[in-house]
Amino acid sequence: MPLFENARAVLIVLVVMGHSLEPLLAREPLARALYTALYLFHIPAFAFLSGHLSRAEWSRKSLEGIAWSLLAPLVIFQVLYVAFDAWVLGRGWSRHWLFQPYWVLWFLWSLACWRLMLPLLRRLPMPLGVSFAIALGAGLLPWVGYLFGLSRTLVFLPCFVAGHLARREWLLGVTPRRRALAVALFALLGGFVWAMTTGRLATPNPQWLYGSVSYSALGATALTGVATRLALLCCALVFTWAVFMLCPRNEGALTRLGGRSLAPFLLHGFVVRSVEKLGGYSVPHGPMGVMLVLLGGGILAVLLGHPLIVRATRPLWEPRRLFQRT
Repeated sequence: MPLFENARAVLIVLVVMGHSLEPLLAREPLARALYTALYLFHIPAFAFLSGHLSRAEWSRKSLEGIAWSLLAPLVIFQVLYVAFDAWVLGRGWSRHWLFQPYWVLWFLWSLACWRLMLPLLRRLPMPLGVSFAIALGAGLLPWVGYLFGLSRTLVFLPCFVAGHLARREWLLGVTPRRRALAVALFALLGGFVWAMTTGRLATPNPQWLYGSVSYSALGATALTGVATRLALLCCALVFTWAVFMLCPRNEGALTRLGGRSLAPFLLHGFVVRSVEKLGGYSVPHGPMGVMLVLLGGGILAVLLGHPLIVRATRPLWEPRRLFQRT
């Protein structure tokens, strides 16, 4: 259905834009503000979309799909990124990469876990409420963190479950009033970006948006942590709804990019880290520089989704094809 591929395309562009901004966060207030706005909803929206397109079943076919489409690319790119980190970027090697997904790869691991957990959650009463309880409770455990991507897997579980439970007519049904409300929501978010850029509003610790550490690690009490995480998850779902209201319903260039979104997702980290290593981020300064980097991230996502690059790299993220040929 074009809507879902269009949404996937929009979200992968936002993901690449967000990661492109990371090297500027230490010195550019606008970059920090935009980064905060993007991370408020783009990963939760990806989890929501993935949940909507997932089936709650434990069949041989579904388990093979998880193994080949998620775990196999995870292993391949984990090796490639760790080698790239050590030999190209000169950052050395650490044993924690044996137990922790590298940077962007956590989503593949979490998605595999969500799909495995979904049939069990569907058998429970109020699966969405249970998933929220798990997400909020995870922050109370100090040992839940980056290891095995456990914290993010639990924190963003409600977004995945909400997407699975969402009725398709809710997402397809769009009216002028709903679109106006979605536009108003993003205008409000733009206002917060302006307030954070000008110092009128403090930029929050991005760790809250990553969902990767406990409340105690963020210096928050249990009550404050639970309330903050609940508010962030609710905001994320509201903006996810707004994304679906504003995405086009017709087939077009976005639809084609959405169908090829895995390649930009897996490959863009090599480019961003290489540009940073070569000193490319020392040039952009001020709001204009930030906007150029943001534009560059969008262009990078589109280029990495080009059919030529997709065909050339497909064996890396669809290794099953190699075995099928033999």
